[in-house]
Amino acid sequence: MAIIISSSMSDSGKSLVTSALVRHFRAVPFKAQNMSLNSYPTHDGGEIAFIQAFQAMGSGQQPERFMNPILLKPSGKGIEVIFWGESQGNFSPQEYYSRLTEYWEKVRSAVRDDMIIESAGGLGEPNFMERDLTGYRLMQEGINSILVLDIDRGGAFASAYGIYQMLPSSIRERLKGFIINKFRGDEKLLEPAISWLESRTSMKHLGTIPYDERLRIMAEDSMNVSDLGDGELEVDVVAYPYMSNFNEFHAFERSNARLRFVTKPSHLSKADLIILPGTRNTKLSLSWLVERGFVEALKRKPVLGVCGGFQIMGKTLYDPHGLEAGEPSSYSGLGLLSIDVKFRRSKVVSLSLGESDYGIIEGYEIRRGEIDYVEGKPLLLITRRNDERVEIYDGARKDQYVGLSVHGFLFSEGGRKLLEDFGIRLRTGSMQDEIKASVERAFRILKEVLDLDAIEQIYMDSMAKQA
Repeated sequence: MAIIISSSMSDSGKSLVTSALVRHFRAVPFKAQNMSLNSYPTHDGGEIAFIQAFQAMGSGQQPERFMNPILLKPSGKGIEVIFWGESQGNFSPQEYYSRLTEYWEKVRSAVRDDMIIESAGGLGEPNFMERDLTGYRLMQEGINSILVLDIDRGGAFASAYGIYQMLPSSIRERLKGFIINKFRGDEKLLEPAISWLESRTSMKHLGTIPYDERLRIMAEDSMNVSDLGDGELEVDVVAYPYMSNFNEFHAFERSNARLRFVTKPSHLSKADLIILPGTRNTKLSLSWLVERGFVEALKRKPVLGVCGGFQIMGKTLYDPHGLEAGEPSSYSGLGLLSIDVKFRRSKVVSLSLGESDYGIIEGYEIRRGEIDYVEGKPLLLITRRNDERVEIYDGARKDQYVGLSVHGFLFSEGGRKLLEDFGIRLRTGSMQDEIKASVERAFRILKEVLDLDAIEQIYMDSMAKQA
């Protein structure tokens, strides 16, 4: 058993379908390689792509390292490679590809018979096919695949037929079906095209998913970002380069605010709160803010910084190992908060809990930046990282400026109380509860439009070769 959810392009709905099928089959989510700046800690301090953690939590499972053996994080100086939850450092593409054979052996050993496997990008790209650990290589191992086709962007049937023809005949037979996603209108209009594709391939139509706002799940990457909420207050997230872990802002979906992602200072004129989100590269994101004239706008408005955004708000950032800047250096932050930041080689990757005057703040940390206080007092005391007791001071507040290092804190009691100081009322539960509710909602819709019996047969018929 096992099945690969693939596509002809990114952002077609693979993650959505995978989430629903993991829930339906009580299966395990898996993506051999993911490129994303949204990541999440496992309980033992490993780092995996957020969407695989989302898929696990959506069916009541604990995220584990093997669910995403390889995570690639573009950094501006190459790609940070996370292998089996541990950072291997920054590689050039050539350096990474030179290690694929080594990585593949362990990736293949992680594949289990109870997995719903999500592939990456488009299946069958001729310049990438032999390097594709997420789809092509696993189909060679005997695992069946179905295509998710985004009809909203056009070319769905042509791309499906093109993929089928491009694959070698030995692999082509593993393409068992296709799902049409994001369809608007009368489904009867699709029937001639569906019959055409079925008659020319070995693929069967497995259902048509309507374009439905209720199917929106937490974003995997910047292609998926969209405005959230419809309240009277405005919250603007500055979408600078290398923005990371921005899916945490789904906490605003049920609030008295509307949240927008903005790229120009003029967009901030109506903001009641500006958020500087996490970033994989503080130096490049900070330079982008300065070069585009954001500094004056930020000085006039309330600002909340999270992780890298919090670091950017400080006075001086020290990078003795060149982890952010590419070479040892120090550079000035925005000076909105009286902190300095020093980047350490070791990386904190943890599920974290802290105590504050606002109550318990809970979330996760993924950072190398260590906070030093020039003046003022910390906002919270982190008391637990994973299963370890710690005493780490974090966060700062000065007038209308607030920052902290804990991602996902908006889903906790202390985070909700903190936002009330800006007049914002969040009606969210815990991140885990919100994710489970989101996946359950998606599953209820998809089970009405997908041929789950046919998908189950394809799932059962996969006979993956033993490693």
